[in-house]
Amino acid sequence: MKSENSNLILLDQEKFAYSNGWEHLTEDIDEIILKLEQRTKVQVHETIFFIYSHFIDEKTKEIKKPFLAKIKELVKNLNLKALGYIECYEAVLHYLEKKEELPLTGVLVELDKANLSVFIYKRGELAYSKVLAHTDNLIDDLLTCFSEIKGKFLLPSRIILYDSKDMDNESTEIVTYRWSEELFVQLPRVEVIKEHELIQGLLGVFAEQFGKQATNIEFKETRPRSEILGFVIGGDVAEARKPALTTEVQPPVSNPVFISIKNLIRDMSEKLTRLPKLFSKRWTVALGLILIGVGLLLNEYFFHKAELTLFLPAQTIKKEFELSSADLKIKIDEKIVNLTDSKPTTGKKEIGEKARGSITVHNFDDKEKTFVKGTIFETGNLKFVLDQDVKLASASVVTINGGLVKQPGKAKSSVTAEVIGPQSNISSGKQFKTGDFPVSLYFAINENSFAGGTKKDVKTVAKKDLDDLKKTVQELAKKQKSDKIDQTPTQSGQEKIDKKILEQLTETSFTEEKFDKEVGEESDTIKLDAKIELKIYSYQEDELKKFLANNLADQLEKGFVLQKDKLTYKLEEAEKNDSEVLLKMAVNGQTIKDIPNNEVIKLVRGVNREAVEKLLKNKFKVEGFNLEIEPKIIFLQNRMPFFGKNISLKISSL
Repeated sequence: MKSENSNLILLDQEKFAYSNGWEHLTEDIDEIILKLEQRTKVQVHETIFFIYSHFIDEKTKEIKKPFLAKIKELVKNLNLKALGYIECYEAVLHYLEKKEELPLTGVLVELDKANLSVFIYKRGELAYSKVLAHTDNLIDDLLTCFSEIKGKFLLPSRIILYDSKDMDNESTEIVTYRWSEELFVQLPRVEVIKEHELIQGLLGVFAEQFGKQATNIEFKETRPRSEILGFVIGGDVAEARKPALTTEVQPPVSNPVFISIKNLIRDMSEKLTRLPKLFSKRWTVALGLILIGVGLLLNEYFFHKAELTLFLPAQTIKKEFELSSADLKIKIDEKIVNLTDSKPTTGKKEIGEKARGSITVHNFDDKEKTFVKGTIFETGNLKFVLDQDVKLASASVVTINGGLVKQPGKAKSSVTAEVIGPQSNISSGKQFKTGDFPVSLYFAINENSFAGGTKKDVKTVAKKDLDDLKKTVQELAKKQKSDKIDQTPTQSGQEKIDKKILEQLTETSFTEEKFDKEVGEESDTIKLDAKIELKIYSYQEDELKKFLANNLADQLEKGFVLQKDKLTYKLEEAEKNDSEVLLKMAVNGQTIKDIPNNEVIKLVRGVNREAVEKLLKNKFKVEGFNLEIEPKIIFLQNRMPFFGKNISLKISSL
């Protein structure tokens, strides 16, 4: 890759197969780099690693030790400088959001030979991620992953696959599988990220982290390229970039103006020698030398330039600050946002029918008996209710076969089960009792089976669903707050004031809320349309850094100054006390030895490169330096300019 005019250009690429897994990875890559160098005529010194997510430890968020050890070994053996690493899913996310100009909502599925990674995005926010082993059955792998979120939220109906090969079979499997309605609202559509799109995304993410415009990525065939500076693994690109010595050897290039002067001198000399007896040869040579001297002087004044970077001793200082809104101006923004969200319901309700049938009630008492409507008759653990009043005659004595037999009074009545469900669909011939009456006096029997009892569970809206959905919408509102704060232009109109939000203090309140279902209502999902008032507390970062820098002055050692671009802070606590805001911060600053720039320039004017090193170390105790001299003319490329205005001085630390 090459950085050129705010563009990131892909010079060349090469795909290869492992000769023996990772066993000979160093040899394989060494061979590939050699091919690329031969084609591009450029020597490779720096590398960026694009890796799959199963390389990353999910707990520590760092490269797993076996992979990291192999990468370090590779970098060391090939004498490369590692700029860092980028996960492939970030490239896919970057590519899709740049292409569609919308926050991503979808399921990213990253396939490698033995591993599978799933990333679920909602409105550009990562809602879930999982790395697991990849078996021969892709659907089973996905179901294993999706089972963890079943019932928590519905999946986006868009699945995006990517790998370094075609995935027509995998996409067909997903499209043809009958997915549960508990996972997807509707059948998901499947997209496959092609290899060139993945490369486009990888370059885009790298370009943004490297400080280039990702929208200007170009693709060219083999071209010579210049080196790019990098960043350390796990570090921030902008902070880690430092001047580096040029590693690419380029042929000396003559200054165009100097060439023009030489040509002018040659032409003038030829014309003067043709003038008969007007000038002698001595005068011609003298004039030529004068013109050459003038040319050298002009070249020295206008074009001989040097960029000198000094690496000076540095120290780190730490301090904790407690400041209030009296020390730092806190701005309060109030905004109204309209939001809509939904979630699956968690309430349950049993619905169904009660079993019905008829019983014959027997009365063996010598008195009449009436059982009123609603009287409960029991058999086993089941209860049934009389549908109407039942009046029973008293028992009577009759003669049968010469003997006296007591006959009960009888009456039929319909009954209904007390509760719903099929358990009340009892068979015939069951004996019933009622209350505390002895069965020797009163009992009932069903001559036919009972029927009609049914029961099933349905989802309903629970009070907790309403509360959870309101919390979710409030969190969504908080995530939108950065877009709701005005970034006020400065007086020049070219820059904007960088405002930072105090996350801990953000307040949300509902001004209007409308649920599409009520508590207890049967439904699989519930939706909320809401208007939320945001109260956002923010401050200007440049004002905070000025305050911190001023209050770190007493920590500086004599002869050292604070590097404001190396000043960092962490907000550890923020709270409101009535109308006052209180902040607690941990601050880290870096100080560097203070040296007079003018004296440095005076000291090194006109001296050669070797003398520069000795002078700087003896006079200013520098720890190192980097020197670039232009133009690349033989007798000037190792000598400093004689004019101080042509020396550019930069101060840094190792």
